[in-house]
Amino acid sequence: MNLCKPVCIAENKKANVVIVAGEYRRGAEILAEYLGKITDAVFRIQETSTVEPSIVLKYGEHGMHGFCYRIFDKDIEIEAENEQAMVYAVYDWLERVVGCRYYTRTFEFIPFDANLTVCFEEYRYSPVLEYREILYRDYGDPVFAEKHKMTPGCRREENWGFWCHSFYTLCPPEEYFEEHPEYFSLHEGRRVGEKAQLCLTNPEVFEIVLKNLKKHMAEKPGARYWSVSQNDNAAYCQCEKCRELNEREGSPMGSVLDFVNRIAAHFPDKVISTLAYWYTRKAPAALRPAENVHIMLCNIEANRGLPVETDAKSAGSRQELLDWKEICRNVFLWDYCIQFRNLVSPFPNLRVLGKNIRFFTENNVRSLFSQCNREIGGEFHELRGYLLAKLMWDPYADERVILEDFLKGYYKQAGPLILQYIDLIHDEMEKAGGELNIFGGPLDAGDTWMREELFRQYENLFEDAVFLTEGDREVQFRVKTAALPIYYAGIVLGYGGPEERFRRIARFAEQARRTGLVMVEEWKITVDKFVTDAVAELGTCME
Repeated sequence: MNLCKPVCIAENKKANVVIVAGEYRRGAEILAEYLGKITDAVFRIQETSTVEPSIVLKYGEHGMHGFCYRIFDKDIEIEAENEQAMVYAVYDWLERVVGCRYYTRTFEFIPFDANLTVCFEEYRYSPVLEYREILYRDYGDPVFAEKHKMTPGCRREENWGFWCHSFYTLCPPEEYFEEHPEYFSLHEGRRVGEKAQLCLTNPEVFEIVLKNLKKHMAEKPGARYWSVSQNDNAAYCQCEKCRELNEREGSPMGSVLDFVNRIAAHFPDKVISTLAYWYTRKAPAALRPAENVHIMLCNIEANRGLPVETDAKSAGSRQELLDWKEICRNVFLWDYCIQFRNLVSPFPNLRVLGKNIRFFTENNVRSLFSQCNREIGGEFHELRGYLLAKLMWDPYADERVILEDFLKGYYKQAGPLILQYIDLIHDEMEKAGGELNIFGGPLDAGDTWMREELFRQYENLFEDAVFLTEGDREVQFRVKTAALPIYYAGIVLGYGGPEERFRRIARFAEQARRTGLVMVEEWKITVDKFVTDAVAELGTCME
């Protein structure tokens, strides 16, 4: 039974409420701006309460990012215990109650109602994930990120001194290796100064890292988190002392965690982060992270096509999280939603996002970083980012409802066709065994869910969607952008005769350049190189 009392926000483009900001001026200004766009009215902001009907922004204890909003008598009350949480609350209220949607950084839906009246039940929420970050270009924008209650990359830069892979920053081989090769990994019988690690049982290495870390902290005193972590390779030290420690702990994490714990003891007011990544993913047998040591677990080997919790191919990654959960009450999980070698390629992982995030949070993950595409664009980057944001905020939200709402609002009349494509490609990938590799690509699925017969169905759905949006250039542009992965896959797999293949290459090149796409592989292959090579290969085939 709905017992809420309707509150008239505006009538005939005239504001019917004032906004009482209290200490939350920024939240009040955002609220006034959006209500103005919705109603064409001008909303006054006051610092203190008034006898007039009001939207009151006030202090309330709901956790670091939590909030509450309710109707109380003639007023709407929005509560939060800090400015950031209040901004989150305002954007949430505008979305949940009024109907705003923040689809991308450049496109959002704002309903218009010159006679806006709202009625809603009290809502309160505090997220289980304390840190939520998505690596897509849109979510690097602090304004867009906080509309989705995410941590923008720039905010991370403020709070973090080093993010990861810091051993060589703290003990640079160019300064020390020539005179002291013993500071660096003994790997495969020799000391290595390039693409290797440090000798973590060497006491002089400890003093150098400690000294340099203090120096960097002095240069950035506001940063709370500092990563003391392995480089991005597996050439860890195998000297007698390091090997003995690692064997005792049953994992190369033994020498790393012992070292990091000792460093952390010198900085009780900071959080010292270290990676559980590659060769250090396995938790140590007896060592435990110090109180101020932060474990950043990277599940790089997990399969992306089926849920981590139940998929046999992800058994190792699943067990690693369960082991760390037992010894670390706040796991920072580095998850991957990207195909590094084929950034613009079908990657049907949308169905597992909610199930995975639920599994993570139910097993002590309290910080989640989703590595998507650091470059411009990427397959369904708008939709995947939107889904991730909603599920990071509320892991138990209905992902199907979110998905369909996005498709309807962003692709409009083409939404049902794109939903049909999404369902079809996910069904076929799952039928083929559900294997999705972050270093894979279309060739891996050429005999299964990307075989030519299915490819034709995918391509036809997008061609129909493009035709359906002929009268709306903006929406058609979005549809053509969503079709880029199918064009890309068709080029890589070489489907069709020479004329068809050339048309596909031209279509891909035109739309890719219109979107500003630069890279099709994270490391080296640009759009221009990909297109040039594809045309050259086609020419060779025609000779």
